Amino acid sequence: MKIIKYTVGAGFIAAAMSAGVSFAKDPAVPRIGFVAGAGGYPKMAVTNQAFFDGLADAGYKDGSTMQVVFRTAEGNMSLMPKLIQETLDEKVDYLVVSTSPGCIAAKKATTTVPVLCISVQDDPIKEGLTTTLTRGNGNLVGVHSYLADGISQQLGMLQKLKPGLQKLGVLFNPNNDTHKRLLADWDKVSKDQKIDVIPMPAAVPSDLAKAISDAKLEKADIAIGLLGADTYAMRKEIAEAAKLNGFPIAMDTPGGYTQMGGVATIGVDIVPLYRQGALEIMVPMLKGKTPSELPWIGPKQAAMKINNDVAKEFNISIAPK
Repeated sequence: MKIIKYTVGAGFIAAAMSAGVSFAKDPAVPRIGFVAGAGGYPKMAVTNQAFFDGLADAGYKDGSTMQVVFRTAEGNMSLMPKLIQETLDEKVDYLVVSTSPGCIAAKKATTTVPVLCISVQDDPIKEGLTTTLTRGNGNLVGVHSYLADGISQQLGMLQKLKPGLQKLGVLFNPNNDTHKRLLADWDKVSKDQKIDVIPMPAAVPSDLAKAISDAKLEKADIAIGLLGADTYAMRKEIAEAAKLNGFPIAMDTPGGYTQMGGVATIGVDIVPLYRQGALEIMVPMLKGKTPSELPWIGPKQAAMKINNDVAKEFNISIAPK
């Protein structure tokens, strides 16, 4: 598994990348560690790009106002503790960590460096990251994509794609504890509507063919892939495997899944939440606020985006309103 490591002045990202430049720490300039679940630098995932665009709009956009220490797990969540410790060893002033596994690892790694958790997939209280969403706990606050009725909203959208839905596949990473919790939640909510959940474990792209084959044998009508950097990192392979095997898989993830040939995204659009986290949490912290003075940020509703051409290939149509 590839680990990408960059230390850059934010305003000189492209030049630094091509020249292999590393910037020494200037005590007058905030030094931000960013540990991504997936995506590189400077060619970033759309989520991370939204975060740094937000900072740039607030004036944190070059080596004179910010320095960035960047790491990426490229979807391998087992790397997060190691990458977080490496980033802390760079003597960063702030730490930004994406994904639930990453944030849990960050909470264990430091009680002093201010931490912005971003893209927490489950309820942050259930995750043990905070006791309340009205403010951060200690040195940690963040952005989450949890909706109390989110699964019910998503299930309703899936039923629009597949009227009469009886069996639903749920694609998840069996090594991701958050995914395992969410799978249980999907099972409970679906059973309440007399829909059976077919678990589809897939930790790496090579697991996809068997997961799809098994779901089809169980007569699953459609599947949804759970949100996470691990599934995000293989979204293109998921779209391709779904088409190759004639089995529609919607994804609870942003980042171009429908543009890559996926049939639909169903869930919270976390891209604007990354930008909101930059402007409403990161910038106030850079200006002196502590995490315990700032509230958690979360979504208001789920949404569905459909690739109509792919939907037709799967004989899926949405009746006009």
